[in-house]
Amino acid sequence: MSIKFEVKMTDKIMYDFLLYHSYTSPSGLFATLVGVGCLMFSINKGMNGDSQSAIMLGALAAMLLISTPFTLKTSAKNQVKSSEMFQKSLEYEVTENGISVTQDGQSAENSWENIMKVVSTSKSLVIYITRVRAIILPKESMGEDYMAVVEIISKNVPAKKVKIRHVR
Repeated sequence: MSIKFEVKMTDKIMYDFLLYHSYTSPSGLFATLVGVGCLMFSINKGMNGDSQSAIMLGALAAMLLISTPFTLKTSAKNQVKSSEMFQKSLEYEVTENGISVTQDGQSAENSWENIMKVVSTSKSLVIYITRVRAIILPKESMGEDYMAVVEIISKNVPAKKVKIRHVR
C-alpha cells in the first residue's frame, strides 16, 4: 500500500508543532510550572496586602505563561517565511517500508526502523527522525487518507514509540 500527498507548510501548522514541541519538552514544562507557581504566589500576596510582591510575581507569571505562545507564533511565521524548503510544496509517500519526501527532484527516504517517535497534535502527525528533526504531516494535507496513514504507522512502528491521540 502506498499513500501519496502534497504538503505546503503554513504558519498555523508550524505554530501547532512549535507549541507541542515547546510544551512537552522539560524546559517548557518547567517554565509553565514556575509560571503557575508565580501566579499562585501573586494571588496569595495580593490577598495578604503585599501589592508590590503581587505585581512583581504577576508580571513574572505573565511573562512565563503569556509571552511563550506569542513568541512561538512569531517564530513559526519567521521559520515558514525564511526557510527555502517551505516555499514550495513537499511530496510525501507513506509505504510499508517507510516515508519518503521529494522536492525539486531530490528525494529522501526514512525507514520505519529509524523513527524515534510519532505523535499527534491537533493539526498534524509529527514523525521524529531525531530529537530535533521531524517530519510534520498536516492532517488537512492527508485528507481522507489520514486513517490509512495512521494504520501504516501503527503497523510498522513499535507501539511504545507511537502516541497518536487525535483521531479525527
